[in-house]
Amino acid sequence: MLKVKICGITNYDDALSATNLGADFIGFHLMKDSPKKVSDKMLKEVNEKLPPFVTAVGVFADQDHKTITRIVKKTDLKAVQFNGNEPPEFCKAVSVALGVKVFKMMKFTGAASIIALQPFAGNVDFFVLDVSSQDEQGKEFFAFEAVKEVSKLGVPFFVAGNITCENVHDAMEKANPYGIEADTGIERLQRRKDFDKMSLFIKNAHGLR
Repeated sequence: MLKVKICGITNYDDALSATNLGADFIGFHLMKDSPKKVSDKMLKEVNEKLPPFVTAVGVFADQDHKTITRIVKKTDLKAVQFNGNEPPEFCKAVSVALGVKVFKMMKFTGAASIIALQPFAGNVDFFVLDVSSQDEQGKEFFAFEAVKEVSKLGVPFFVAGNITCENVHDAMEKANPYGIEADTGIERLQRRKDFDKMSLFIKNAHGLR
């Protein structure tokens, strides 16, 4: 079954809802400038209450090893995601030193993106690929079919980038990913998820009716 990752969680109620609805991974922003940033204290309290089959993922961007280590140890995270310019060697070093799974997020636009991803194969556990782009007229489109080629790198990947209840089936069928991520596409407010949208998204991702 397709894995579901709900990112941008900012509160316990949304974390609980995502868990009860069947999410496999729950992402928490830990970048200091993110409007969805959570405190170490809040993350620790939520993480302690998550069942063993749900993994909390701490999302970082261009933060130093010392900061990441402090937060991971304080909150007992088992997985981290890097959204910045972290090189493959840095990702691997964090994974080995802290014993965590590592997600690497990257914008995906096509063949050039696959070349950029190649050095990370063997150094990270998962890719999170933002496949959304806009044309010159501002119309959004998604590289669902092109991203399938990433599977040749041997790293399980999540499709991300404004994935919603409406386009999740397209993402699943055309991209054939390991998992799918939703964030802004299932929000009610910037720091609150919409329960009905989240429920429908997870049901659609799991092929349920």
